[in-house]
Amino acid sequence: DFLVGFAKDFDGVLGARLMGGGFGGCTINLVRKEAKEKFLKEVTKAYFRQFGIHSEYYFVRPVDGTMVVRDEEGYGNG
Repeated sequence: DFLVGFAKDFDGVLGARLMGGGFGGCTINLVRKEAKEKFLKEVTKAYFRQFGIHSEYYFVRPVDGTMVVRDEEGYGNG
C-alpha cells in the first residue's frame, strides 16, 4: 500500500497497482519514460526510510501478450 500511495502522488506515473500480497507482494507501476530514473531514485529512498530495507525493482516493457507459435507444418506450442 505504501508503494502504490507513493507512486500515485508522483509526477510521471500513469498508474500503480498492488500485485500479490501475503508474504510481501509487489507493485506494478506505469511510468513515463522520461520520469523513470527520477521515480526509481525517489521511491527507493522513500521505501528505505519507511521500512529500513532496500527494495528490488525490474524494468519491463509491455508486449502483445500470449500467443501460439507454429512451425511450417502447423505444429505449435498450444
